[in-house]
Amino acid sequence: MGGETDDERSSVEIRQLRYVVRLAETLHFGRAAGLEHIAQSAFSGHVARLERELGVRLFERSPHRVALTPAGLAFVERAEQVLAQLSDAAVEARAYASSHQEVLRVGTFAEAAGELTPVLLSVYRELRPDVRIEFTELTMVDQLEKLVSDDIDVAIVRAPFDDDRVTLRPIFSEPRVAALPRQHALADATSISVDDLLDEPFAAAATGAPPGWSSYWTCDDRRGEQGRVATQVRSVGECLMAISCLGAVDTFPQTAARLFQHSGVTYVPVPDAAPSTVTAATRPGDRRPHVQAFGVAVERAIEEQLARVPNAVRAEVA
Repeated sequence: MGGETDDERSSVEIRQLRYVVRLAETLHFGRAAGLEHIAQSAFSGHVARLERELGVRLFERSPHRVALTPAGLAFVERAEQVLAQLSDAAVEARAYASSHQEVLRVGTFAEAAGELTPVLLSVYRELRPDVRIEFTELTMVDQLEKLVSDDIDVAIVRAPFDDDRVTLRPIFSEPRVAALPRQHALADATSISVDDLLDEPFAAAATGAPPGWSSYWTCDDRRGEQGRVATQVRSVGECLMAISCLGAVDTFPQTAARLFQHSGVTYVPVPDAAPSTVTAATRPGDRRPHVQAFGVAVERAIEEQLARVPNAVRAEVA
């Protein structure tokens, strides 16, 4: 009673196989133990226990020499094959997991959600650590098209959009400012009105940008007609160059004014401009869990960290 079964006596641990192979390579207990980052006494104990479990001596030991026995030579050859197969299996398993891992493709335009962006994505990673996140930089022209064409799963973009091909989840609203050349007559004003901008030449979004979105930033919605266009642009970088070098003007969300500084551009508050709302856009009916989790992350980020964005408030998209 109480004796070990054959299965218990023949149980072999992976680390024992590794230790035996290492000892066969070095034929020195001290060096082998060092390479395996284990104390020599513990290393020797594992090898001796394996020999007892197998019922054969794998190594001949003397004060000055360690050598493989014939049985040890045969065992090490097979142990090397087993370890190689295990390594291959681990590589294949990781490759399979990677190829089948869910991916959230996030498109961001300009400053995205400003200081809240890393918070939002950190919350998402806590919710779905199994999902890999990929980023795509969006332009004024393709910010919705890449979502509609399934190149991305969610877009962090600025309203307004009148497009039933997308669903908008508001993140926050904030004031707008005027982006003016440094030498502009109003550059030193503490604030200005939208009316002060209506006759100015704007850096307008390039052809292909959502019409209502473009007219919002150039104040055409307030003017009631298309205003003067200094040049067309596709990105914030191009817009800043047009303002600095061509004398154009534009309106920006306050967050962009903080994050996009330019030596030739100054920002002036426009208190009577309609506020800017940043949103998370998805395709209607996309109920995939890893996409829905992004909406959850948005809500948690707003509730916990919205104060990171100066003057930002919760808002609904009209």
